[in-house]
Amino acid sequence: MFKLGIFKNEQLTPNHLQGFVNSRKFIALDLYNSLDGLPPAEIDEIQERMLRWFRVHNGVLKCTYARRFDDFDRLSVSAISAYFPTSQIIRVHDIGVSDGRTSCDLYDHLNRLYGGRLDFLASDYAPFLYVLKRTHGRNRLIVDDQQHVLQIVTPPFVFIVVGRRERITPYPLNALIRHLVTVLYARPLLEHYKTGSPDIQRTRIEIFGRACRAYMSKQDNFRFDAYDVFSGSTERFDIIRAMNVLNYSYFSEPQLIQAAENIVHSLKEGGLFITGSNDEPGTVVNGGIYGETKGRLQRIDTSGKGSEIDALISAVGGPH
Repeated sequence: MFKLGIFKNEQLTPNHLQGFVNSRKFIALDLYNSLDGLPPAEIDEIQERMLRWFRVHNGVLKCTYARRFDDFDRLSVSAISAYFPTSQIIRVHDIGVSDGRTSCDLYDHLNRLYGGRLDFLASDYAPFLYVLKRTHGRNRLIVDDQQHVLQIVTPPFVFIVVGRRERITPYPLNALIRHLVTVLYARPLLEHYKTGSPDIQRTRIEIFGRACRAYMSKQDNFRFDAYDVFSGSTERFDIIRAMNVLNYSYFSEPQLIQAAENIVHSLKEGGLFITGSNDEPGTVVNGGIYGETKGRLQRIDTSGKGSEIDALISAVGGPH
């Protein structure tokens, strides 16, 4: 039994996207910005669908949904407004935001309160991806800026490389084809690209949601950048948020400790750190809000069961 993929614009229709079988198909990510002419709600839904099972090289899912953290956003904004008067300038860094749609939700709340006194940075590990393909070929690779292969598109198949793959039991032929394509096409193409072959094209994909793209072009106090939570930061912020990123399912405890320490050192004195995780939109966020005091974080509010890294957060830090 085969599991086919969605690899061209003509397939981005209800007939190709709905139903049990079609809803499980992977979508080629180079179609992300090829949705002009569709109603805005359809664009948002299809882009969310594209990212549902897509992971970047460090294993973190790109999965995201608009208004995913509604209740937790309200709790967070309440804490922020209690800590920072609306007459004060505040700098916010929202980490690991995928295509930025959840950042737009938080930005909307804060911009209504602080207006021009808000400086908002959204960031993600891989906001820019790249398509590699031969000049006259249909097959292509989706890679990051370090040339890690994340997706292989070989019509009529689309294969996810990192994380979730087709199970062998229902799709034995997919597993075989995926292996053959990797060995016979993906690896040679990548090697030829690295040696500078003129026959291979490289095109950048910007993974920014519709609202995020609009804010970047129109709002002076909203920006987006690439950021790795393990590299630290050269900037300091009043508020740092990390949602659905600092999870044991993604990282080891030493890695989570390093990330938490980088966050503490990036906070201004008296700043807030906000973190949590949930599943689908509308589900409870298990998270916490922490205040910085003398280089350490103390929990000031909790949502659901609290953050799964609460103990680590409380243990890290010290004088800057």
